[in-house]
Amino acid sequence: MKSKSWLKVGFWMVLGSLVLAPLAAAQETGYGEGGKVYAVQKKGYLLKHELYFPVGVLPMDALYKGVTFGAGYTYHFSHHFGWEAIQFLYSSNIDTGLKEDLQNSFDATPESFREVQFIANSNIVFVPLYGKMSWLNRSVVQMEVYLTAGPGIARYKEYELTGADSYSEEGKYYFSGNFGLGLRCFINQKLSVRLDMRDYMNFVDGVDNVAYFALGLSYNFKMPRFSYSDE
Repeated sequence: MKSKSWLKVGFWMVLGSLVLAPLAAAQETGYGEGGKVYAVQKKGYLLKHELYFPVGVLPMDALYKGVTFGAGYTYHFSHHFGWEAIQFLYSSNIDTGLKEDLQNSFDATPESFREVQFIANSNIVFVPLYGKMSWLNRSVVQMEVYLTAGPGIARYKEYELTGADSYSEEGKYYFSGNFGLGLRCFINQKLSVRLDMRDYMNFVDGVDNVAYFALGLSYNFKMPRFSYSDE
C-alpha cells in the first residue's frame, strides 16, 4: 500500500522525455552542424506574483481517497524560474469501505492505519517548455510545462485499534519532500488554468508515497505583456 514505485518510474520517464525531445528536435534542424535553433517569438506573458487555488485528489491509498482543497503563492524571478513560497492542501477523506469488507469477509480488522490530513510545502519551479497551439483554427492557446521540487511538512491522522471496532485518533507531523510536473494554459494576462501531478514523499516509518493530482485556477499580479528588453 505504501509502495508507489511505478509512479516514480512514470514521473522519471516523463521528465526524461522533456529533456530528450528538445535535443532531438535541435539535431534534426541542424544544431551542431554549424547552425543553432532560436526561439524567434518570445513568451506572450510575464508572470510575477501568482495566487493558486487547486482542487485535487489523493487516489492511491486502499483505505481512503482524499479530496483536496488548497491555496498557494508563487513568485516568478524570470520566464524560467520561480519560487512557490507556500502551497497548502487540506484533504477531506472518504472511506472506501475496505475495513468493513475485511471484517465481514475475513473477520480481520486493521490494528492501525493513517490518513493524510494536510500537506504544506515550498518548491522551486523550473519552466523548460513554452508553446502555442491553435484551438479549432480560431484562437491561439498559450501554455507552458513546468517542474517543481521542494521540502514540506505533512500532518496525518493516525488511528490505533482500542476495542473490537473502535479506534483512538492522534495527529502527527512528518517531514515531507516532493517533485512534480505541471501544465499551465493561459486564459488572459491575469488568469490561467493549471494541471499539477506530484509525488509527495512523507517520511513516515520509512517513506509513504502520496500521489497528488489537481486542477486549479491561477490569478497573476503584475503580469504585463512581454517586452524584449526584459529578456
